[in-house]
Amino acid sequence: MQHRSFGLAALTTEMVKSGDRILDLGPLSSGTTQAFLRLNCQCHIEDLIEYLLENQNAEDPLIALEEHLLPKPANLKFDVILCWDILNFLELDVIRHLVRLLQPHLKQGTILHTMRYTGRNQPQKPRRFRLLENFCYEYIDDPEYPAVPSKGHSTVTLLKCMDRFSLFNSLMKREGMDQNVTEHFLEYDSVTSRNQVRSGGASDVSAYFRNVRDDERIEMPGVEKALASIRALSAAPTMLECGRKNGRNIDALKKKIGALYVEDLHASLAWQKKLHGEETGFSTSIFTFDPGTRLDGVFLWDLLNYYSGAQIQQLGELLGERMTPGATLHFVMYKSAQIPERPSTFEVLDDNRIAVTGVATSKRQRTLNSTADLMRLLPGYRLFGHHIGKLPSGDAFQEFVLQLKP
Repeated sequence: MQHRSFGLAALTTEMVKSGDRILDLGPLSSGTTQAFLRLNCQCHIEDLIEYLLENQNAEDPLIALEEHLLPKPANLKFDVILCWDILNFLELDVIRHLVRLLQPHLKQGTILHTMRYTGRNQPQKPRRFRLLENFCYEYIDDPEYPAVPSKGHSTVTLLKCMDRFSLFNSLMKREGMDQNVTEHFLEYDSVTSRNQVRSGGASDVSAYFRNVRDDERIEMPGVEKALASIRALSAAPTMLECGRKNGRNIDALKKKIGALYVEDLHASLAWQKKLHGEETGFSTSIFTFDPGTRLDGVFLWDLLNYYSGAQIQQLGELLGERMTPGATLHFVMYKSAQIPERPSTFEVLDDNRIAVTGVATSKRQRTLNSTADLMRLLPGYRLFGHHIGKLPSGDAFQEFVLQLKP
């Protein structure tokens, strides 16, 4: 049997950054450690399968756990903990004690990833996971693994015994996933801001597994011009990506920028509209990262096409308050009177071209009439670059690169 782990894909493409410390509670044989090592992460292996094998009949399993865990430097704090399916096979008091033993090495925002078995046919022993490709794993029945039936812990029961961990996100029943497995992300001392990439959560990473067709790739010179300008502004540039979530695009931008923040503005505004009505505006609440953070660049992609003049003016002012002088604002505007019904998904590719996918076939009326109207709504910015192009759908667009005036 095979299982495609959208959770582990999300970790490597959206959440983990270079230098993060990973604690893997499973055996080294899964192959995932290599993916984190390629990201220059520090990986520590504990192998609780070995603990189960050697201590099934231990007189005191809690003391046995203490003796099994390796001593760690006092200042070592983990960013991510991988549990695989192991929590399914531990008694609740052992799980509780494990969290206590690890507590000195946890910090606010530590993410724990685990797989919970659901359904009637619970495994009678832990599974050995072998990485095939694209975070698709093969289950192997290892005869050396201990015969310890799954305890059938519910999510609520697990959370009750895992002090200070809260449910961050869950993934289930996606294409390629074992339908009897739910992947959970738990967060230690839950933090308010989650839109910085390293703690951004498991967004829709299905794009990570999707092949980009040649006819979906286009040249967008303004993207490279904007990125070059952002990098020139600071030795460790900070950027805000506002487009629709795409794991591979986030991964590509992380390699080009010092610190990347993500805020799906389309989803945020849609939620505000649902709560408050048609003409909802932007407010400072859309940005949940530290107010002291200064941005060297912002990518809006095609989002401004879907906002009213008042919303564009409002957004420009809010962004300007958080950008450094000379910071770059990139976006595209459609040229025809009829535009796609909803925003598209943009992805920076390895060859510096841009993949544009999810372009709606249905159309709506364009709200802005001219470039002059647009620039009047953004008086705090000057034009730095302008290009014309066509989407794979045939829709003509203008690509703008603006800079914040000193």
